[in-house]
Amino acid sequence: MDPVWVLTLPENVTVAADADDEFTLHSPHSTLRLRDLAPGHRAALRRLTAPGESAGRLADYVREVAGPAALALWYYHLQSLAQRRLLRLEVHAGSTRLATLEPTASSFILPPAGAQRGRPYVLSRFAWLQRRGDVLALESPLSAARIVLHDQRAVALIHVLARPGTAAEIAGRVPDLPSDVVTPLLGLLAHAGAASAIGEDGASAEDTDPALRCWQFHDLLFHARSREGRHDAAVGATYPLAGQIEPVAALQQETAEEGIALFRPELDMLQIQDPPFAFVQERRRSVRNYAAEPITQRQLGEFLYRVARVRDCHRMEVATPAGPVQMDFALRPYPAGGALYELEVYAVVGACRGLSSGLYRYDGLGHRLVRRAPRTIAVERLLADAALSAGVKSTRMQVLLVLAARLPRVAWKYSSLAYALVLKNVGVLIQTMYLAATAMGLAPCAVGLGDSDLFAQATGADYYAETSVGEFLLGSAPYEEEW
Repeated sequence: MDPVWVLTLPENVTVAADADDEFTLHSPHSTLRLRDLAPGHRAALRRLTAPGESAGRLADYVREVAGPAALALWYYHLQSLAQRRLLRLEVHAGSTRLATLEPTASSFILPPAGAQRGRPYVLSRFAWLQRRGDVLALESPLSAARIVLHDQRAVALIHVLARPGTAAEIAGRVPDLPSDVVTPLLGLLAHAGAASAIGEDGASAEDTDPALRCWQFHDLLFHARSREGRHDAAVGATYPLAGQIEPVAALQQETAEEGIALFRPELDMLQIQDPPFAFVQERRRSVRNYAAEPITQRQLGEFLYRVARVRDCHRMEVATPAGPVQMDFALRPYPAGGALYELEVYAVVGACRGLSSGLYRYDGLGHRLVRRAPRTIAVERLLADAALSAGVKSTRMQVLLVLAARLPRVAWKYSSLAYALVLKNVGVLIQTMYLAATAMGLAPCAVGLGDSDLFAQATGADYYAETSVGEFLLGSAPYEEEW
C-alpha cells in the first residue's frame, strides 16, 4: 500500500469502543464489530477518524507497538473496512485534499501499492466523469470504486491523461501540481479502473485483453450499473420518485373519440384450432418474404389481441418510503417486470388490406387502432429504415410494429435497473409476437435497430417520456411458410 495515501473513515461513520478489545463502526448502510483487537490495532483504528493518517505512518505505528507479525492482521482489518465501504484512501498536496478513492461494493480489494514508477499510464476508455453534489466523481465499470476529485489540479491531471505519460511527464503537464503526489494519484486512478498502464509493446492493459476489447463503453457501463456488484447506487423497487411525482398511469390517456375497432378472436376456438406449442416453437423463425396479397386488418386485429390487449385493469395500494400510494395496473398477455406494462405498440402500416397507410397507436383496452398520422415523410422513413435493417425490400413492407416505452412508469418504482427491465420486457414481447405470428401462419421478423428520434418526430411524442425501444415486422407469409 502506498505510504503517501491517507487512510480515513467516511464522514458519516461513528466509532464506539464497546470493551477494551472491541471496536464498532456504524454507517447508514453498514455496521462492523471488530473483536479481540491487539492494543496497536485498536489505537491505529482510532487514528482513522478525520482527518485520518498516512498508510505509511499507520503501518509503522502497528509495527512498533505490536511487532511486524501484526501487520498482516492490520491489513486484514483495513480490507474488512473497505469491503463495507468504511474506509477512504486520499491523496493530499500539503493540507489540500486532491482526490479520494471510495469503495462502492464488497468486491473491492485494497490496492497493494501505487503506480509503478517510470511506467506510462493513460486514461481508460471506460472512465466517465459525473457531478455528485458539488464535486466531480470519476468512475469506471472495471472496478468497484470511484475517485472523487476535490481540487482542479486533480481534474487537470485527468485531462492530460488522455495522452500516455509517466508520473514525471504528467507532473510536467499540470502546473502547480507537486511531482511527489502524481504517483499516488495515478495509483488511485489505476486501482479504480480509471487509468490503464502501458506495456512495453505500447498498448494499454485493457486493450490487450481479448474479452475486454469486445465491450464498448456504453455496453459495459450499462451492464455494470444495472446489476449489483460494482456500485453503491440503490437497486430494485425503492420507489425513488414516490412523494415527488405521481405514479404514471397504467394506460396512456387516449384523446381520440373514434378509432378503428379490430377483430376479436374467440380464445376458446384458438385453444382448439391452434397448432401444438412444440410445433409452433420449432417452426418459429424470421421470415422476410411476403405473399403477393398483404396481411388483412382482421389478421392484424387477431395478432394484436393475442399479444398486447389489456386483459384486466385494477388499482391497488403499494407501500413506498413516502407512504402508501394508490397505483393502477393493466395486465396484458405477456409477463412484465413489476406488472407495470410500460410498453406501447404502434402500427406503421405500409400495406394492409382494409386499413389505410399511416401510423396508428394500438389501444389495448378498447382493442382498436387510433390513427396518429398519415403516411408522412417521417412515417415513410420509419418503414424504409426498418426494411434496410431487416434486409427487406422497402416496396414489399406491410406492417411495422414499433414498441415504445413509457420509461417514467418503471423509473418511478425501480432504481438502477429501470431501462434494463424495459429491454427485458421488449425481448419477452418480441418472443410472444414470434410465437403468435407463427401460430397464425404469418411472416414475423424482429428488427435489430430503430431510430428513436425519428419515431418521436413521426408521433409527436416526448423522447424522454415515451421512446421507441424495439421494432417488429409483420406480413402475410408466402405459401411455403404457412403451416
